[in-house]
Amino acid sequence: MAKLKFKIDSEMKDRLEKVSEAGGYSSVEEFVLHIIQRELDKLDPESDESEEDIRKKLEGLGYLG
Repeated sequence: MAKLKFKIDSEMKDRLEKVSEAGGYSSVEEFVLHIIQRELDKLDPESDESEEDIRKKLEGLGYLG
C-alpha cells in the first residue's frame, strides 16, 4: 500500500479523533480513508460523467468558486 503524508492543524486532528471514535471507526486513518473513498466515488473522472458535471458537483459542494 502506498503512503501519503499531509499536515493538519491540532484542532482538525482533535475533531477527526472525536468524530471517528463517535462513528465507530477503529482509527482516524480508517475514517479518513472512508471519507476519501466516498468522495472519489462521487467525483471519479473515470465514470461516465463529463468534466463539466464533475465541476458542477464540486461547485455545489463549495470546493470551487
